[in-house]
Amino acid sequence: MWSYVGYEGDDGNTFEPVEDDEFLIFNNYHFMTKSMHYALATITGTNTLTGGNLEAGEFRFGLYDSNGTLIDTKTNDASGKITFHTIPYYTAGTYSYTVKEINEQGENNISDIEYDLSVYTVTVNVDKNMDTSITYIKHGTNVENSSESVDRISFENKMSVTAAAIDPAVKKVLNNAELQPGEFTFQLFDENNNLIDTKKNTDNGSVLFDSIIFDEVGDYNYTIKELIPSDSRQI
Repeated sequence: MWSYVGYEGDDGNTFEPVEDDEFLIFNNYHFMTKSMHYALATITGTNTLTGGNLEAGEFRFGLYDSNGTLIDTKTNDASGKITFHTIPYYTAGTYSYTVKEINEQGENNISDIEYDLSVYTVTVNVDKNMDTSITYIKHGTNVENSSESVDRISFENKMSVTAAAIDPAVKKVLNNAELQPGEFTFQLFDENNNLIDTKKNTDNGSVLFDSIIFDEVGDYNYTIKELIPSDSRQI
């Protein structure tokens, strides 16, 4: 008798004799490629900068596993989004992570940036169908602090702004005549053409407006004009 034996990679049939006088024995080999059934989860968050203009890559954030091991770091994009690498899961279960901001200047931070000390516990649940759900808990500076359930990760950095001031000033020159104190009047307008100050020249021609205080970062535009009286003489 002969038996049929199938081998992985055979192009044709292979037959081998067997010691059996009653049956024709077929030895079949079933070769399988395992189909992996897995789930994917991507942990994301957002970052804002109060008092300043957020730039891509300005702040860095860390993703830690349940043992406290740093497994990924990412920086914000220009819109403030933080996206860690996608994590695959091959078995159902509950997986815990921690996300926090990394202050790259450490304790010797001398910048005007106030970092967000919040710590987030992220739990990824993978069910038997390999479907995932993600929950978030926000803590204070560590997981022992008071906490609350939130719907997303959100870090808020702040730029400490020290008030700045300028003293707008111009100089009046009068040709072919002696300049008199208070002889001419000048006006200061903001970018919306609102009159914010009026001053006259001093005896040396200086026109000194009141100080302008700025307590927010930004660009500010002003205009200074000489006031021409309707009954002015030819100068």
